[in-house]
Amino acid sequence: MKRNLEQRSSLEEEVEEAEPQESSRKGRPFFQDWLNQGEDNQGRVEERDRPGYSPDEILGRKEFDHLQEKELEKMRECILTLSKSLARALSRRWKKRKAGDLLDLRASMRHSLKYGGEIIELRMKEPKPKPMRVVLLCDVSGSMDIFSQFFILFMFGLQNHYPDCETFVFSTRLSHVTSLLKRRAFKDSLKLLSARVADWSGGTNIGGALHQLHHRFPGLYRARRTLFLIFSDGWDRGETALLDAEMKSLKRQVKRILWLNPLLGSKDYKPLCRGMSTALQYLDHFLPCHNLLSMKNMSHLLTKL
Repeated sequence: MKRNLEQRSSLEEEVEEAEPQESSRKGRPFFQDWLNQGEDNQGRVEERDRPGYSPDEILGRKEFDHLQEKELEKMRECILTLSKSLARALSRRWKKRKAGDLLDLRASMRHSLKYGGEIIELRMKEPKPKPMRVVLLCDVSGSMDIFSQFFILFMFGLQNHYPDCETFVFSTRLSHVTSLLKRRAFKDSLKLLSARVADWSGGTNIGGALHQLHHRFPGLYRARRTLFLIFSDGWDRGETALLDAEMKSLKRQVKRILWLNPLLGSKDYKPLCRGMSTALQYLDHFLPCHNLLSMKNMSHLLTKL
């Protein structure tokens, strides 16, 4: 669901944040859980079915951290399908217009159904501007262990089907993983990530990661033609001043900044931790990303930007 950040009231006071609980599973052991199909999810309590919803609707509304083992594979399939659909939508080179250079025969035929199949009004189309560049930045610190695997799967699907996409992960430092995700099988990508991303499940330094991104990849952004997605819970251990400066710089260089926060799916959540409250003023969209339905809403929004 799109949230209008301009209508948010400013925080009345700085709230001292507690350190998020870090996962006891660090780096490669946590990857091994993924490669073994997440065996330790078997003990999760299953959410009761809600009357009136189909099984797919129930799964779509179920939070990622409440999934059972038998539901994980179905969720992976759904996320891959979603990312491929988004890639196709972002890649389309034509847009509808009343006046254009090329006849849109399919749209004209659909429109004619209103008149019994007789074509009365022609529909035209014209080339779209160059597709947007999409930059994905995923927090893989310890507090994100449960959620990051699903967004990395989303990144994998989009990276392999959308030609103008760059992907990064960060914890205490930044890792460029675009080439690691360009593999035929997701498991192959996980093995490479396990070998090359040394600080998985560590602390969080969002400002530091953005600073590295800014200086190591100076030609990454296309002026006003870049969508920048950050997937993080906002628990930052870095310097607030650095995060503020980097977010301000990023805001000037891209068309839209979307922050996807899995904690935002909770009705009691408030963005009071230092990292999240610092970044909030620079965001175009602040979105939940805690289940399949929220990811579908986010994808739908991307196709409209």
